[in-house]
Amino acid sequence: MPTLLLIVLGTLLSSSALAQDQSGRRAISGTVTDSLGQGMPAVTVTVKGSKAATTTDVNGKFTIHASGNATLVFTSVGYVPREEKVGGRSALDIRMFVNGSNQDLNQVIVVGYGTQKKATVTGAVASIQGADLVQSPAPNLSNSLAGRMPGVMALNTSGEPGYDGATILIRGQATLNNNSPLIVIDGVANRLGGLERLNPIDIESVSVLKDASAAIYGAEGANGVILITTKHGKSGRPTVSFDYNEGFMQPSRLPKMADAATFATIQNEISYYDDSAGGLNHIYTPAQIQKFRDGSDPLNYPNQNWEKAVLKNVALQDKQDLAIRGGNDNITYYLSLGNQYQDGLYKNGATKYKQNNVLSNIDVKVNDKLRFGLNLGYRSENRTTPAGIGASAIFDQIYSIYPTIPTYYPNGLPSEGVNGGQNPAVEVNGNLVGTLKSVTNTFNGTLTGSWTLPVKGLSLDGFLGVDQFTNNSKQFAIPWITYQYAQSTNTYTPIKDGPTQPNLNQSTETNTLVTANLKLNYSLQVGLHSFKAFVAYEQSDNNDATFAASRLNFLSSSLQELSQGGTDPTDYGNSGSSSETTRQNYFGRFNYDYAGKYLLEFQLRDDGSSIFAPGHRYGVFPGVSAGWRIAQENFMKNVDWVNDLKLRASYGKLGNDRVSAYQYLDNFSYQSGVFTTGATQNQIVINYNLLSNPNITWEVSNKYNIGLDGTIFKHLSFELNVFEDKRSNILLPLNASIPGVTGIASSQIPDENIGKAENKGFEANLNYKRSFGKWSFNLGGNFTYARSRVIYQDEAPNTLSYQQATGRPIGSQLLYQAIGIYRTWDQINATPHIPGTQPGDLIYKDVNHDGQITYADEMRASKSNIPWIVYGLTGGASWKNFDLSLLFSGQADVVQYLLPDAGTVGNFPSSWADNRWSPSNPNGTYPRADDRSGEYYGNYRSTFWLRNTSFLRLKNVEVGYTFPHETLRHIGISALRVYANGFNLLTVTSLKDYDPEGNNEQGYFYPQQKIYNLGLNVTF
Repeated sequence: MPTLLLIVLGTLLSSSALAQDQSGRRAISGTVTDSLGQGMPAVTVTVKGSKAATTTDVNGKFTIHASGNATLVFTSVGYVPREEKVGGRSALDIRMFVNGSNQDLNQVIVVGYGTQKKATVTGAVASIQGADLVQSPAPNLSNSLAGRMPGVMALNTSGEPGYDGATILIRGQATLNNNSPLIVIDGVANRLGGLERLNPIDIESVSVLKDASAAIYGAEGANGVILITTKHGKSGRPTVSFDYNEGFMQPSRLPKMADAATFATIQNEISYYDDSAGGLNHIYTPAQIQKFRDGSDPLNYPNQNWEKAVLKNVALQDKQDLAIRGGNDNITYYLSLGNQYQDGLYKNGATKYKQNNVLSNIDVKVNDKLRFGLNLGYRSENRTTPAGIGASAIFDQIYSIYPTIPTYYPNGLPSEGVNGGQNPAVEVNGNLVGTLKSVTNTFNGTLTGSWTLPVKGLSLDGFLGVDQFTNNSKQFAIPWITYQYAQSTNTYTPIKDGPTQPNLNQSTETNTLVTANLKLNYSLQVGLHSFKAFVAYEQSDNNDATFAASRLNFLSSSLQELSQGGTDPTDYGNSGSSSETTRQNYFGRFNYDYAGKYLLEFQLRDDGSSIFAPGHRYGVFPGVSAGWRIAQENFMKNVDWVNDLKLRASYGKLGNDRVSAYQYLDNFSYQSGVFTTGATQNQIVINYNLLSNPNITWEVSNKYNIGLDGTIFKHLSFELNVFEDKRSNILLPLNASIPGVTGIASSQIPDENIGKAENKGFEANLNYKRSFGKWSFNLGGNFTYARSRVIYQDEAPNTLSYQQATGRPIGSQLLYQAIGIYRTWDQINATPHIPGTQPGDLIYKDVNHDGQITYADEMRASKSNIPWIVYGLTGGASWKNFDLSLLFSGQADVVQYLLPDAGTVGNFPSSWADNRWSPSNPNGTYPRADDRSGEYYGNYRSTFWLRNTSFLRLKNVEVGYTFPHETLRHIGISALRVYANGFNLLTVTSLKDYDPEGNNEQGYFYPQQKIYNLGLNVTF
């Protein structure tokens, strides 16, 4: 019915034009082309001084009725308007040129299931080009996104090769569940392999849907959507480019730890606090402490810096890429090969990462109506780490082991370290402890097609995506030997650590995703009215299967195969699992555009998921947005300094179904069999793990957004957004208010859709570009403020108001309020305090004024470790053949609880050790040293250890030089560029010791990387 009405409307308009033709006007036809001679569709053609108007078709052709003395006006978004007198002509050919001040408006942006010009986008959509991402030497693509787009948070918590991905959030934290955005690669949602290991040289663009524009993805769009488009071929001669770079990595920040003399002094103090009799030298005498300090007896009184002993000064990485691009009018192609390598920071360490990737995108034009494409990608990721120990445990030991213990004795034997053989200098060495090797292979294949149907404006397109992901993991662990030195006998006793015999654990995971999509498109142009719409069907099937086997008691570490292990039945082990999830979706979008000024978009998705029970699997998710291009109005024509101005508003209802599947079923598990002497018996025990909840469904997100975009003074563009995200039906455990008399364990209680939260804020983006002769430069900045709040979650009855999570930021902690350090016994006696308090301890606030410090004095923190503010600053300049680019990123209004596991169980950071309260330093800014059984590590988590982790970081800088073409053409090279770039080169923060992006509460994480990189690019 809508189509019929539009056709009738078009007929009426044509009839009106004919009537005007009979009154003395004649038909004027022509073609409008751009600067490259390509036909320009949707150009508005008007007769100056009248209401007569039309628009060009898809080939740039138009027909309009006008008198011989009329003037035609040609306008198009982003182009310089043209006026042309008709005179005696009946045919006009017009060429239009991009308006220098509005080039960005003509940019085509990828949106959900299609593209739009930036000028007509009505949603909050951010985008960057792949050329920006290649400026970063970060091996993981997710780390290249930080600071580049408003609303996008990329929080990097580890720099370990192969495991250094950033946590990506769109506009902060909006739910108490999974906040991860949906990743769509070349149109395929949840594409296996993800975005982290994509090769930046293969990326054409990245778009981020932040508001109701994500409603086209229904139950998966609530956390925002990231759309990645890879490169395709271009018509023209083949171009071959080769890129090589070599990088040098260092930790961004490492804590300086107390030396042996300081640590020995602290141990004396801790012993003194426990028993003051005997003074301050219970454990070490002044003479012994002096030996630690001067190094006169390295065997008995070593002064070991474990960081320097275990970690390299520099680790290497390298990357090579080869790409071929070209084609003709009928077939275009893009092919690339890539290889990269990352070494770990450990001396003689096993940690390494290697990657090889291939991409082939081929597009074929069968005829003017029919097109096909075949996109094939393959990636192999090889990760190697030491067997049996992760990065956090290694850095736990590096920071915790006493500096009074050597890594190796002077005779070269490894020391026992801690806990009878845990020496990280040994444990990082795969030749000594064995290795864990993980090999991941990812295949992504997509067959695309489009068909222009015989009905004008109607077309059909679709794709079939087939992905397969396999991971083969093999850990072969072997025992290792360290030595315990006895000073009294001058002997070295070997200590065996690790497994008693070599053992092997091997596993395989296979994941297959098949996605099919079919989309019917329709477009219609009636005068100044433009209509576009599509309806689509999509379904996907994801199958995952795992298998694992183990073997004990290998006689030799040279035989690392399952078949070579022990033969006793207790030496065998195996397990396996499989799962399947499917989706079925119906969706569509309608766009209306009047004269490029008034814009309307409506989208709707009927989303179905097998995650939920029958009868609860489908939901409807609408989204609507509108835009008004104010600068196109007549009353703005004389406002010369405003080049473009657009007001936007949107509302959408979206879903988040990133929860565990099959919660609508009772969940059981089998306990492993029990073998007894004599006849083998397998005793099966069935455990009731989780009660079913057949009514669970996705959480609901109601998103609101108001935005303003514009360009002023020809060179300054800006974007402003104010947003609100209201979440309901968040799936959360209902256990705080379940009476214990029910006999139901908290772990057995199913989640329910009870939670509510909200997230609101604003974001801004500003860019300035200018060129002067051979100079050009650009400056930009983006800023995002997003603050979350819990509206409702299940909390125990009678929870004190200031301890409730409700009404406070998502993720805020309960902490005692530290308000100072006790300096004297008089202070202690005069104030409420915990039992056993001594001078040098923290002063806790008596929140409820009952004269004592109890759990009732804990309060919810006002912030969490998810920043409320993130921002980025960009800059670039070029002069002749030189170019420079800068990127700063930062965060604010963010905290992290950080208390090293020190005392009698570990070493102290120097910032604490050198500034601690002690009898000889009563004005210390840190509390006295204590062991792990003391107040700081027990039930008294306090705000003293809640650190401000705001920072400003020089995220990326690149300097390049492109050799003049004249000097290269004689040797067959089209272009040659050499460059140097860096990553995480400078960090400004008030946080001492650790990188502010780390989120481990003890500081035990593989540090983020600082990378210096040299490279060259050759194009033939």
